[in-house]
Amino acid sequence: MAKLATATKAPSKTAAATKIEDILDRPSNAAERPPAFPAGTFLWVIKGLPRFDKSTKKQTPFAEFTLQPVEAYDDVDPTELEAFGGLSDKTKKATFYLTDNSEFMLREFLDACGIPEEDDEGAPMSHRARIEATPNAQVAGTITHKPSADGQRMFAEITAWAKVE
Repeated sequence: MAKLATATKAPSKTAAATKIEDILDRPSNAAERPPAFPAGTFLWVIKGLPRFDKSTKKQTPFAEFTLQPVEAYDDVDPTELEAFGGLSDKTKKATFYLTDNSEFMLREFLDACGIPEEDDEGAPMSHRARIEATPNAQVAGTITHKPSADGQRMFAEITAWAKVE
């Protein structure tokens, strides 16, 4: 009769598991809300291609771009930026729903990224072709603060896009 294999040593901890354990072992009264991303306009660079998925509630398809801030414009409060910890190692997500009524927002974003609407022969490019040209594109985006439904927190959202000149 064959014997079932049994583990003789505990599985090694992954970095994520270690981080979770570290967080769970901290004193609860030491947890503080981090500062919100400062409001104002930033120069962003698109990191890689977007993630395509569906929303959890309505199963609406979307494209989610990862943006990394490169520079803060003059309308960003330097004190808030310093309290936020600067821009290094920060990212923000920009999500565009892929529906008939919202595809114009994706088009406006791609326009602001400087992605041409036509190929070299003058033929119109699809959204897919334009999206494939987005990695490392630069765009100006403005962060605004929006209160949560209960008014207890502020969410930082990119609400406007502009072409980098």
